[in-house]
Amino acid sequence: MEDRNTIEKSYEPACEAHRTKYFRSVSALRTEFKMHQDIETEKPHLTTRRGFIVLCSFAVLGLYGLWAGYGAVPTGLGSAPRAMPGAMTGSGPAEDMDSHVPVEEFRRRAQAFVEANLLPDGSVRPAVADRASTAYISEPVEVYLMARQYSYWPAVLRLGKNIPYRFRIMAMDTDHGASIQFKGAAYMIRARAEHMIEKVLVFKESGEYPIFCTVYCGVGHDLMKGKIIVE
Repeated sequence: MEDRNTIEKSYEPACEAHRTKYFRSVSALRTEFKMHQDIETEKPHLTTRRGFIVLCSFAVLGLYGLWAGYGAVPTGLGSAPRAMPGAMTGSGPAEDMDSHVPVEEFRRRAQAFVEANLLPDGSVRPAVADRASTAYISEPVEVYLMARQYSYWPAVLRLGKNIPYRFRIMAMDTDHGASIQFKGAAYMIRARAEHMIEKVLVFKESGEYPIFCTVYCGVGHDLMKGKIIVE
């Protein structure tokens, strides 16, 4: 018996070491398993909220593309050529042709243009030398248009059909846009602040063509409207 007890006592340290190693292994496995669970929990997954946000993002992008196609918003494509609506033709770059014209000088020119062509109803009709022979007009008739918060001036232009008009447009305070609305189409001109834009346009069909600002310019942006009446 004494020998047996001696043998058992001699094995006790080895058994204790094995038990300690076992429990350490189990503890390490539990820690590793918990780490894997935490990693799986942190992985992004599509929830109802995230799916709704993604759906709304695609819807906004689709609407922006649609509005850009109609000329209601800027596309950021610089001075790339734009298709002209069937009721209008144009020529000349839609960029600033005389960007060095000071704001006050442009204001003076626009004031003189309005005073010389103002009608009793408040609209402006640019003078044409011989309206009976519009088919022979070669030099464009000058038109000045100021874009400012939150209106165009003059607000109503009366133009003749098939007459070339040289539009001189300036944004007086901040960036603006001038989107001329046609039936099922629009033509947009981007006006940078304090830069004069020059564009020659010919309206081929009679009618009323609203003008809307396409660049957000402040709280009154939605009220910024004008009109071209082609007679």
